[in-house]
Amino acid sequence: MKTDDQLHSRVVATLYLLSGVLMLLLSIQNYRYGLYPLVYSASLIACMLIGLAAYARFATNPAQLNRAGVWVLSLCLVLITKDSFDYPIEVKHWAFPIGLLSFIALKHRAAMILTSVAAATLTLALIDAEGLVRALSFATSYTLLIALASTFAQLHQQRSRTLVELAIHEPMTRAYNYRYLEETLEKEICRADRTGKSLSLLALEIDYFPQVQDVHGTLVANDLLNQFSETLHSMIRAGDSEYYDSSRTFYLLLPCTPSEGVVVIAERIRRTIEESSWPVVDAITVSLGCTSYLTEARDCTVNSFINDANVALIEAQKNGHNRVCHHG
Repeated sequence: MKTDDQLHSRVVATLYLLSGVLMLLLSIQNYRYGLYPLVYSASLIACMLIGLAAYARFATNPAQLNRAGVWVLSLCLVLITKDSFDYPIEVKHWAFPIGLLSFIALKHRAAMILTSVAAATLTLALIDAEGLVRALSFATSYTLLIALASTFAQLHQQRSRTLVELAIHEPMTRAYNYRYLEETLEKEICRADRTGKSLSLLALEIDYFPQVQDVHGTLVANDLLNQFSETLHSMIRAGDSEYYDSSRTFYLLLPCTPSEGVVVIAERIRRTIEESSWPVVDAITVSLGCTSYLTEARDCTVNSFINDANVALIEAQKNGHNRVCHHG
């Protein structure tokens, strides 16, 4: 299955290729009419777009693809602007597909800068060549195009951000979900290997939560989980993150935290939860299991790391609940 970045790269590559083919056809058409300077410009733009399409087809870094797109589309608009002073009527339409392509392939800010500069330059060239009325007509139509493309791009980006948020968050507690924990852990373990810094994981559950749910009902239990998640989130440090696996287990990922530090943090959380007052149930306690990743243990995997935290959690529950155990 392809990721969102891969799908976006494929779509952008296809659009670059189609734009390159279109410019190639324009160069052939200009050759037939004897407009040889435009043939050179259109051919050069076509080569750049087709080359960028090939790069986008195999690009793995979205940021690098965006930078390459900025440079190539900027050069395309420079060529269009240069020719607009000698052939304003023939090249003014070239800016429309390049403008649309900018909003699809680039970041919104970069697309706005490129299209705005192109609109201003082409309008000035057309004032000299065709008069004020025709130049303003072009400027109006191009501005409307930019506005529509900008609105669509912003709506698409907002929708994409919303979908990403929904995909990585657990809806009831609003903590990150278990799948995102696995993805984040894989990155953090690699980072710990490179930097040599410690990495710790906390697994915790509310003690006797099934009994709370049986006595007070599902709604009260869900409200308790929600408030418990908010309390946890308020206690973690900047750089730490909270996760929930939909089976009553919360996880706290603590980068740059050694085994001694994670035990201290776990004890602080345990005492805070025990001393806090909770609606309906009045008081609750938690059991916590924690583990730390040692960079010397190169055979550590995501699953084994999570399993170590869960083993420590089970040990804390077997030893009487409301306690902290460390494993590994």
